[in-house]
Amino acid sequence: MSGRNWGQFTAAARPNEKCIAIDLFDDQEKNLDHSGKGSLSIFTKHIDDYVPHLKSQITAISADSLSIIPTTIRDRLSSSGARLFSVDGGHTVKHVMNDMALAQELIVPGGVILLDDFLGPHWPSVSEGLFEFLRIANRRLAPFLTFQNKLFLTTYSEHPQIIAQTRKLLDRDLGTEIYTSKWRYAEIGEHKVLCFA
Repeated sequence: MSGRNWGQFTAAARPNEKCIAIDLFDDQEKNLDHSGKGSLSIFTKHIDDYVPHLKSQITAISADSLSIIPTTIRDRLSSSGARLFSVDGGHTVKHVMNDMALAQELIVPGGVILLDDFLGPHWPSVSEGLFEFLRIANRRLAPFLTFQNKLFLTTYSEHPQIIAQTRKLLDRDLGTEIYTSKWRYAEIGEHKVLCFA
């Protein structure tokens, strides 16, 4: 994930919360699918430029996420889990399944997971990885929104409330656009999902 986009996510952090970025950064020879071009210096510069007040709350870990286990992240969090978890790492099926499993273990009830490049024409392996995760490993996640190239998921028990709140916000902010053919409900993995086309 680019430092600028990551800065937008960290801006949602509360004063007592920690933000963790896991990326290969400068170790790009391990980037088997060439899905990004990480740079720790650029990442750090973006943090300095866009969210300098959060610098003390941010930890960068240079690693392939396949080498990460939930306790590696949980030990660095200031709470019992993550409220927001962005999955935008390796785009192989194996990476997506692994990263979704990490998110599943770390997300708090009602938290939100964002899966980048879902249904993206250049990265069909992301969608394949997500559907394989839902088929064999999912215990507690339910998708509730697709918007452009992102799939948003929350915890299963909170899904009805989150999708209702999302619709209420969209009704307020989009007005009549929400009633056009650009928006519709569909199902992904037997879960009701609000979709934008």
